[in-house]
Order: sequence, then C-alpha cells, then structure tokens
Amino acid sequence: MWTPPKLVNWISEDLNKRKLPPPHRLEAEYLVCHALGLSRLDIYLNHDKPCTHEERECLKALLKRRHNREPLAYIIGSCDFWSLHLTIKKGVLIPRQDTEVLVSAALELIPDSPREQAYRILELGTGSAAIPLALSLERKFIQIITVEKSPSAMAIAKDNILKYQAEVKQQGNHIQLVHGNGFSSIKRVPCTDMIISNPPYIPSGEIPKLQNEVSQWEPSLALDGGEDGLNFYRYLRTTAEILLKEQGVLIFEHGFDQYASILALMEKSDTLSFHKAVKDIEGRDRVMIYKKR
Repeated sequence: MWTPPKLVNWISEDLNKRKLPPPHRLEAEYLVCHALGLSRLDIYLNHDKPCTHEERECLKALLKRRHNREPLAYIIGSCDFWSLHLTIKKGVLIPRQDTEVLVSAALELIPDSPREQAYRILELGTGSAAIPLALSLERKFIQIITVEKSPSAMAIAKDNILKYQAEVKQQGNHIQLVHGNGFSSIKRVPCTDMIISNPPYIPSGEIPKLQNEVSQWEPSLALDGGEDGLNFYRYLRTTAEILLKEQGVLIFEHGFDQYASILALMEKSDTLSFHKAVKDIEGRDRVMIYKKR
C-alpha cells in the first residue's frame, strides 16, 4: 500500500539514483505535497493513509518533469523566499537564498522610524517581485518603483504583488510595477534614496556550464551579464549617478568572484563611494553597497 511517507522515500531514492542535485528528500516532500494537496506536516500526520491511483499517476507525471531537469519551483508553481510564498512559473528567475543576504543588508539601511517623507526605492529587474515584497513587509512608509523588462516576469511579479497587496498597504507602503528598462519609464531627477538590484551577472560563456536546471530552464535575460558578466553593473553605476539623491544608497548582489572587478569598475565614478561589502552564509563576497557623495 502506497502512503505519503512511502511515496516520499521512493521519490527521494529515485532522485538520488538519477544523480539529480540535492536535497532529494526535501524535493520529494514538496512533490508529494503538490500532488496530494498536503502540507509537509500532513505527510507524516497521514502516514497510514492510502494514496489513490489518480494521485500516484499525478505524482509520476510531476516526477517525469523533474527527470527532465525542470526546476522544482516551476513544477509546483511556487517557492519560499524570506517570509513569502511566491508564485513562480517558467519565464522568471527562481529566487535564491543568496538574495536574502541582499534583502537583509538593505533592511539595515532603510530607516525603521517615523519620518516626514516616504523612503524612495528603485529596484531594477524585479523578476518575481521577491525583493520589494520582502522589504515592504519589514519596513513602513516606503515607496518602491520596481522595473522589469521581461513580459513573462512582469506578469508573475504582478500576481505576487496583488497577493500581498493588503499586507503592503497595511505597512503604509506602495509598490509601483513598471515595464521597461528603467530610464524609459521613470523621471530622471535625483530623488531616490536607494537603488537595489539582483542583476544578471553570469558571463555569457559560463551559462552553458551551469546546472541544467539553470542553463536550460531559467530565463537568459535574468542570467546573462555579457561577455565579462559586468554589463548591468555599468548600467547601475550610470543610473545611480543620475537618480540617487545626495547620500543615497546603491546596493546590489554579485557573483562570489566578481568583487575586485566591480570595485575597479565603480572606482571610475566621480560621485559614488564604496560603503560596505557583505558576505553570504558561506563566507563568500555577495553584496556591495555604495553611497552618493
């Protein structure tokens, strides 16, 4: 008799046998939850509940997609980030734990006290809207303009913003989603307190070498940073020079091996000064912060 825990064990062993990336048991639990409409706790609370033929067939179909190296988040249509449960579909970058380091560093810079004017944030490349939503649920009286070029990602970001609209409003916050490249859709005046971004930073030639889950499934627009991986950082530098107010902050994520090259690139700016670097949970360079003089 097939029960939820037995299905988890079977799928976990199957993923391991096929040498798919871990964590196998956690992925197995999520697949079983999605197919059977259970929570992870329910799997073990219903440890002796027999599964129907239809449920097993549904699970087999999901597992076949995973065999094809389709990312788990695309298969189940969601992922967890910060305190959020986000809708995720093919066409949008899947939020990573590394980006929570960016959110945490940004929160340290955003005032957590009453003020006369809202704190203004510009995000470039929102993807699923993970970053602006995480910031909005942790701080009050902030206004975020978030820009996205991809129509597919734009639609998913809109869904997630609508999902958390009540919580954002309760905090006294506002998120404006803009379709475009940035300059084409926002006023070119230095009134922004913070520019934040998790940009595409993988060198073009490195993308085919990544895990199949990334190279074959996730959008190249969100990954490809050009020949040297630094194209978007050049754009961020120019954008910050124009749009940040005095003492405004530019904060962004980067690849663990890009610190020195980005530092050299940013030194060419006449108005941006290096403020701080932040490491990820594995002790690798991950976030850089600049301030406008």
